[in-house]
Amino acid sequence: MKISINKWVIIGIIIFIIAIGFYFVFYKALENEKVALTESIETNRQMLLKYQLSYKKSLEEWEKFKDSLQRFAEIQQKLPTKEDLPTLLAFIESIAKNSKLSINSFKPLPPATKQETTTQQQGKQPQQEQKSTYEERSYSLDLQGNYGGFLLFLAKLKTAPRLILMKDLKIDPVDVSAKELKFSFILSTFITK
Repeated sequence: MKISINKWVIIGIIIFIIAIGFYFVFYKALENEKVALTESIETNRQMLLKYQLSYKKSLEEWEKFKDSLQRFAEIQQKLPTKEDLPTLLAFIESIAKNSKLSINSFKPLPPATKQETTTQQQGKQPQQEQKSTYEERSYSLDLQGNYGGFLLFLAKLKTAPRLILMKDLKIDPVDVSAKELKFSFILSTFITK
């Protein structure tokens, strides 16, 4: 009986040693590998979230860029070419006449060079001129008529097929009764070179 108990004790000790050996050799190594893989998965998940946010921002920027390109194309379509300029000027003359306004003067203004404009705006030394595909053309226009006719002129000017800007509007009465007014302003447009 003693042999049999010793035998079971020895077998139990051997099984215990094998279990501890298995734990340290296999299970502990697997546990360490599991921890390393879990940390790697978390790191990769964080990187994936960063990439997703970056991708989302890139998509938003791309959409803004596409919108800007579309607006640029729309504006460029409204800019007259040098060949369109006489037609545009004739359009302005015809809407003035249709609005029952008399044209006292309609003359082109000399183009302001970019160097002068840059110096005037910034108050600094003239900078090297940058090449542009657009050129601003300005015209001094003096009209005479009643205020309702001028409002009609402005409404029709908004329907121009090309982009036209109005600057420096001055309204003065022609006589004491102020039934007739004199409208002086500058019309500008940008033409493609």
